[in-house]
Amino acid sequence: MSNLLDDPIMSEPGTLKSENGGYVKKDVLAKIDAYRCLIAEIDKMMISDAAINAQLLKIRHMPLRKAKLLFIPANGFSVSQTDILIAELERKIANKVML
Repeated sequence: MSNLLDDPIMSEPGTLKSENGGYVKKDVLAKIDAYRCLIAEIDKMMISDAAINAQLLKIRHMPLRKAKLLFIPANGFSVSQTDILIAELERKIANKVML
């Protein structure tokens, strides 16, 4: 799978498109921020392997709800792009931990 930044379906490099029925933007931003904070801690070597696993488990269980107003789909971040970005962040963490 290619890097999300090179993905042709992205509107701009590093941005997620909005779509009806996508993930709630607040949920996506919180989850991505948690992944990036964990990556920063790993880079600074300020966290043990056990703590990394505990943090990853917490992050993976953070909800990604579908955006809706009552029963009607609302505007949120693209599900497919968000899933790709999260997979990339997971892969990046796995590569850092294995080194």
